[in-house]
Amino acid sequence: MKVFTQGLSVALLLGLGFSAHAHAQKHVHGEGELLIAQEGNVLQMQFIIPAADALGFEHQAANSSDKNAINVLAQQLKNSSHAIDIKGQCILQSTENSLAHGHSEHDEHDHHNVEATYNFNCKTPVMGFSVTLFNLMPSLNALNVQWISNTGQGSTEVTRSNPVISWQS
Repeated sequence: MKVFTQGLSVALLLGLGFSAHAHAQKHVHGEGELLIAQEGNVLQMQFIIPAADALGFEHQAANSSDKNAINVLAQQLKNSSHAIDIKGQCILQSTENSLAHGHSEHDEHDHHNVEATYNFNCKTPVMGFSVTLFNLMPSLNALNVQWISNTGQGSTEVTRSNPVISWQS
């Protein structure tokens, strides 16, 4: 069961709208996005990764090898530890990814993205975590991160060599 507070839902909508606008302007292989919203004990995040980095291709699945790659990644993305390491602070409540629906998001230039969304219930407010998604996707080099919480908002970039995201109250 998904439980969203009004403030968190608004934050996600604003964040997703801002991200979609920024994404429509720029699609760079090797770079993805991470949107984070936290309110109280609820932590939500969405990864938006070029399919070329997530799967090794952007075209629709053309053969059994492509379909297998999609199925394997869809299963891996169900396990949040393949994306982040919160060190036991939070319990995963739900997860979704665009591969589970048999498609990925794409723009007018036929660039495809893979999206993965995670919803957590946390014992205490999270002040940061490590991104492990780089281990799963060798050609992914950086994530542009935007976050909003009860204590503020901000943005940063995390990279394969510096995968730690942190923010202070």
